[in-house]
Amino acid sequence: MDLESPSQPNRNGRDTAESLREQAASCRRLAASARTRAGTSSLDALADHFDEQARKIDPSSQRR
Repeated sequence: MDLESPSQPNRNGRDTAESLREQAASCRRLAASARTRAGTSSLDALADHFDEQARKIDPSSQRR
């Protein structure tokens, strides 16, 4: 039986963290073309939130 160490996230956790990173990257791309400062700020904040959630799931994951 192949058990991963507790300090390593499982495959689903890594997949979830990667998905959150992709959502964060999408928010940042949208923020770059937002029409208002409030829109830019909100999308950047959402991207930061997704990155933080990804970090909690997989602390070794990196922001792109």
